Order: sequence, then structure tokens, then C-alpha cells
Amino acid sequence: MLHRIANGIIEEAAENGCTIIAFEELSGTRDRLPEASWGHKWAFERLYEYVKYKSELHGIDVAVVDPENTSRRCSHCGFTHPDNRDSEAFVCLKCGYENHADYNAAKNIGLRYLRRNQTGDGGGAPVGVRLNRGTLNANGEYETPAGDSGQSGSPRESPTLNEARSSDRAK
Repeated sequence: MLHRIANGIIEEAAENGCTIIAFEELSGTRDRLPEASWGHKWAFERLYEYVKYKSELHGIDVAVVDPENTSRRCSHCGFTHPDNRDSEAFVCLKCGYENHADYNAAKNIGLRYLRRNQTGDGGGAPVGVRLNRGTLNANGEYETPAGDSGQSGSPRESPTLNEARSSDRAK
């Protein structure tokens, strides 16, 4: 099952021309989730390992970000509180933003990756993160393609700013 999930993540990233797949830092999952079963903890780390080695075959990098509060932070306004999340539901106590809790966390992972790399020197800051074929930019603005609900998906990186400019110049 983990191989099928990893293959699906890689396939979706490749179909959309992504160069990075961002994950939460999964090492130490066993310590962070003491209530989870051993099998669940092991699966998180194994999935990351499968995606990492399979993505190399497609020229896609895998990046990790700090997981702190990704499931408690509102991806819309930034307010962080443990009561924002109730099982699979996310409702921000400050601004009222509602979404699936895992999808909200995925947006936060993408935002954290983007913001971490805005000042990097590796070819320019990424323009946005792809989520279910929509785009999330570093300001937290999400643009959904026409007819797409944007309610599920994995974070995927858009071209870097330098790549986008080069593409514009070539047109």
C-alpha cells in the first residue's frame, strides 16, 4: 500500500512538472505521536523513504520542513491554537476558516517551505506551491483552477521566480 501511495504522489508531481515534494520532518514521529500505534509511526517514515528514492528517478527533489503546529495553525490567517483542529475538521477560532484538517496542514507545510526558501540563493524563491492543481503563494493566497474544489491533494512546488521569468522571456 505504501508503494502505491508513493507512486501516486510521484506520478502527480511529475504530471504537473513539479521539482520538489515537501514533507513534514518525519524523523521522531514516534516521539511526537505517543498515542499512535507502532504501525502508524513506522508507516510515516517508510512512506517518506519510498517517495524520496522513487522521486530521484524522476528528477524530483524531496524537502522537509519543521512540523511544529502545522495542524493547529490556520493557513488563512496564521492564528495557532490547539482547539482549531478537532479530529479531521479544522475551524479557525479567529477568522472562521474551515477546511479538512489534513488539507489545512498541507497548505501550512507548503507555506513553510516557500517562506523558508524566499531568501535562499538556489536560483530564486519559488513562486508557489501546487495543491490539488491550485497554487498557494508565499502570502498564503490560494488560487483554485476553474471547476476544482481544491479540498485535497499533496503540496507541490511551482517554478522558481527565475524559472518563471525565463519562461516569460522565451515567449
